[in-house]
Amino acid sequence: MKTLTRFFLLTVLVVGFLLANGQSQYRLNEQAQVMILGVYHFDNPNLDMVKTDFPDHLSPKKQQEIAEVLALLAKFKPTKIVVEAPPDRESVKNNYLAYVKGDYKLTANEIEQLGYRLAKEFGHETIYLADHRMGMDMNSVFAAAKETNNQYFLRMMQEVMSEVEAMQKRHGQISIREALVELNRPEWQDQTRDLYLQISRVRSKDKYVGADVVTEWYRRNFRIFTNLTQVIESPQDRVLVIFGQGHVPYLREGVKSSPDMKLVEPNDYLNKN
Repeated sequence: MKTLTRFFLLTVLVVGFLLANGQSQYRLNEQAQVMILGVYHFDNPNLDMVKTDFPDHLSPKKQQEIAEVLALLAKFKPTKIVVEAPPDRESVKNNYLAYVKGDYKLTANEIEQLGYRLAKEFGHETIYLADHRMGMDMNSVFAAAKETNNQYFLRMMQEVMSEVEAMQKRHGQISIREALVELNRPEWQDQTRDLYLQISRVRSKDKYVGADVVTEWYRRNFRIFTNLTQVIESPQDRVLVIFGQGHVPYLREGVKSSPDMKLVEPNDYLNKN
């Protein structure tokens, strides 16, 4: 009973602190606005499980489509742009500065095509980096599923990979704006999160293989979110975060849980209607 009472009191104190902190420092009209834009990889480095060929995003057609996306995102008027690169990757920042000076030619990478171009348009002095690279050993998960004859997981992953391959092929045939609208639908974020949770069900005879792998995935995304929070300096900040879609569900939840941030839906800008 004493333990229960202490836990209750601690909970009350924590909630009280959070409420007081939110009311005293960040009123509803004093939240930094944060847009989490989930993207696919424009230059298709084929680092993900599903390998697919994409059109050349430096082609005149794709450059026109990128210009359309940039014009729509510009209406958000970002004051800071955060991209998927580790904070110690100085080359990303240096290349941006060189680009602003006219001394760097952009590659097809989405960091440069979206992040650099939009940051330059708004006269940003730098670009912010928030990734935290960690491995995700999916090979061990598949091995454990085969070892234990986990047919549910193996069939599910086969279906998921077929769906992703079909989606990537479709994205190569539609406009970049249309592809990004699909990737940033809230229901798609739920499906992405649920997939990773299903991985946690896989185990070998003596190890929690899936759970351990998913733990590392969550650790990475929590650290990314921590890096993102360091960018927030003022309620007047309007932060555009450009990350691979797989990270989006966790970053959205982090922003929604934060009293000093307000989540902005990218499709409110990308949907022309």
